[in-house]
Amino acid sequence: MVGARRKSQLKAFETSILEALDQVERATSKLFKLEDILEAVCQNILALGFDFANISLISLEKNIIEGVHGSGTGVVWANLAKHYLEPDPELRDIQADIVQTQQTEIISGWDKRFDRWIYQEYGHERLVRVFTPIVLVQDYNGRVLKNWFERCKWQKIGPQFDESTERQHEVYQLRLPPDLQPEGRNPEVIVIGTVEAGYSSPERRIEEQILSRLLQYIARQSLDIWQAQLPRVLETIAEKAKQILDADAATLHFLYEPNAEPGRYTYEVFSRGIGKQFLKACPPRHNGLGRQAILERKYKFIPDLSQGHDKLEMAKLNPQAFSAGIKAMAAFPLQVENKEGILYVVFRRTYILSTRKLRLVELFVRRWAIDAIWHTIRIEQMRDEARQLAALYSVTQSLGRIPENNLLHRVAWNTLNVLGADVVNIYEYIQTERQFTTPPKTAGRLRQEQKMHDEIIGQNVPFLLIQRGENVYVPQLEKEPIFQNSAFTHREKIHSVAGVLLEVDKDIVGVMFINYRRPHSFSEDEKKMIETLASSAAIAIKNQRWLATLNDIDRKIITTLDQKELLKLIVQRAVQICGADVGNIRLLDPSQQELVTKAKYAVNLTIDPIERRNSIDEGITGWVARNRRSALVNNVQTDSRYQAYFANIHSELCVPLLDKDKHLLGVLNVESQYISAFNQRHQRMLEALADQAVIGIQNLENKRQLVNMETMVTLGDLAGPLVHRMNNDVGAIRVWAQDILDEGDENSKSKAQRIVSRADRVLQGADRMKIWIQERPHAIDVSEIVVNALARMSIPANITQNIEVPTDLPKVLGGEQQLIYVFDNLIQNAVEAMPQGGRVSIIGTNVQREIQCWVEVRICDTGVGIAVENLEKIFQPDYTTKTARRGMGFGLWWTKLYVERLGGYLNVNSVLTQGTNFTMLLPIYKPET
Repeated sequence: MVGARRKSQLKAFETSILEALDQVERATSKLFKLEDILEAVCQNILALGFDFANISLISLEKNIIEGVHGSGTGVVWANLAKHYLEPDPELRDIQADIVQTQQTEIISGWDKRFDRWIYQEYGHERLVRVFTPIVLVQDYNGRVLKNWFERCKWQKIGPQFDESTERQHEVYQLRLPPDLQPEGRNPEVIVIGTVEAGYSSPERRIEEQILSRLLQYIARQSLDIWQAQLPRVLETIAEKAKQILDADAATLHFLYEPNAEPGRYTYEVFSRGIGKQFLKACPPRHNGLGRQAILERKYKFIPDLSQGHDKLEMAKLNPQAFSAGIKAMAAFPLQVENKEGILYVVFRRTYILSTRKLRLVELFVRRWAIDAIWHTIRIEQMRDEARQLAALYSVTQSLGRIPENNLLHRVAWNTLNVLGADVVNIYEYIQTERQFTTPPKTAGRLRQEQKMHDEIIGQNVPFLLIQRGENVYVPQLEKEPIFQNSAFTHREKIHSVAGVLLEVDKDIVGVMFINYRRPHSFSEDEKKMIETLASSAAIAIKNQRWLATLNDIDRKIITTLDQKELLKLIVQRAVQICGADVGNIRLLDPSQQELVTKAKYAVNLTIDPIERRNSIDEGITGWVARNRRSALVNNVQTDSRYQAYFANIHSELCVPLLDKDKHLLGVLNVESQYISAFNQRHQRMLEALADQAVIGIQNLENKRQLVNMETMVTLGDLAGPLVHRMNNDVGAIRVWAQDILDEGDENSKSKAQRIVSRADRVLQGADRMKIWIQERPHAIDVSEIVVNALARMSIPANITQNIEVPTDLPKVLGGEQQLIYVFDNLIQNAVEAMPQGGRVSIIGTNVQREIQCWVEVRICDTGVGIAVENLEKIFQPDYTTKTARRGMGFGLWWTKLYVERLGGYLNVNSVLTQGTNFTMLLPIYKPET
């Protein structure tokens, strides 16, 4: 008889376990329906006539409220924001404020609690919105009331209309009916989330009738939303554990918070038969039965006869629970990965727990309850991860489309919202200059916003993080030395912070600080997300700097006529973009086959201002010039081509400046003190800058040639009438002089003879000038030009001549009289430079530069020479070293202008007291086919 009863009891016990498993499984399965529930809620809100509906839910574990679902026009910002449930009203977001105050608000336009970035980014100034909490109502014992909303009201407590701004702003408070509030046993309103709904037109108003329908509908749906979350699963486990052991009640506590008040857990639920007041009176203790069960990883119970307990053991071990009527208790540890919890089963009667029952309940807890909690947490984690990844993808994809002046601002606000941080600071850094730009870009609410402008001074935190050279994740700020003297973290009461380098291709473009005013632990997944955000932000900053560089250079190409200014800008940006220490642009001097440094830029290095020349047979730059190919050298110390110009250089990147026909104009070169400082991306950017340099050089050359052509045309237009008048005037003078010669005395005849002789020379020159003006370029023999030029001159006897211009040189393109004038001017300058005598040499050769053939003519003297500082000036139209009676500074200017108009070059080298060498390159004449 007793055995049959035991079998029947055991059968009933096993049946209760199976029923419990079924109920827990059903509760868990509801989590998969949350998205469908939220979508249905949003769609039904839209059916009420609203343009959008967004839902945010509270995460008790993180103590934040997070956007989770949206429909209508609000879907674009629905999942963007996470906000801490800030206790300080001055620092709260609107969603957190709605949770804390439990009020419903209608707001049109701006409110200081709004997320400023989302408000501006998505045009919320046009919206009229209602924000309302999603609430549950629990009775005195903590049981959720199902139909509480049927008799409740929402009472207006705020202004109806702001007449001064024509903005709607109304505030409503939930009022429960008296029968739900018996004296001394008031119910509790629990907020589990918020709803944001509204119109996209600022002219519309949310009327009370539509508001009432909205609030009633949300209240009806709140239970469904709650039942699809973790607390409902935990409550089901507690209820079923109570039933299995035929206990009077059960409580379940999950996610232990060791730093909180004694015995504090994030989630605390209970079965029927016990109320919230019991939990307040008898919370879990740090050293109580539950902690022992967790530490020993096995169930514990009182009274335990095996330990010699008597029936009054509860009074000894837990007098608070005993005084509340608890006579026996069992505690089952819940260890879900690294998360702790405890399940208590309590009895108000004397009850001796059998080992068999306890083991079966432990089996239920370990195999099914813990498994259900794990799956529930995993489902919620996967849902959170999906939202975060979607937000992260949206953020990273959008970074490349942001205007330059808005990039860092957007990165800061996106990071704040994706991570649910309190404040995010981004300091942009120019690595080549070793300096930060000010002020930093900040997202979030600050206690003293104006002081952010003074954050970068001396060895402050951003510099210390750069020196550290790695990211830091600091759950407790006082343990990290680099924040010890941070004025910002002390002023803003920051508790946890992540300091992240924004780095791409070894180039640090900024640092980002993600600040939390509450304790925050950085999980490995969160660190990966932060570093993904940082990497995307760094690439976006780098790309925007690159685009800004191209735009700046484009503007400079269009607006400047100063080649040095343009090339200096290109070199500076090349150094900054590549993170180099020094850079230069060297242009090819075809006549000397040398690379001439035209622009330089260095960071923390002293550079020689003197123009440097090197042969195209020398160094890595010479190799690039000869081969017309880029060279990326990771360690120049092991490269035989390298020639040192700066100390401690280890990496070099050099690219050629090539025009569309692959003719070499020069090279663009950057160098670094670090090994392997440059990569293929840097090479591509430098090649693009080289193309910009070519465009700029050719554009300036085209402008200069256009000005020269206009000058030549103007000179021709002026010279024609001038020559005609000169012929008339000088002809008249000659006639008068001839009359004197025929009729005057001997003294007058001598003077008249000189006048006639000079007039004849002037008239001959005028005739040549007429020919010169009318000449068009054609094939010319250079040797004949030199002979004709010398024939017109009278070279003093103390100057020896060395003429080596072969008669078989290829012909060049030009005007005969014009080229004679060119040689006349250069030879005359050489003669005048040797007042004490010397040697003048004219040497002509056929040379090849690049892929083109030229005739090169050198006019050399052994005269007084030209000072280095005057070499560039001698080709200016108003510059001369001669006395006022002997020159106006016109000859060399016009000579160079004319040679370049023919497509040639005219260069000069000179050494004081040793002489001067003018080198003229003229392109060989190619008959049209």
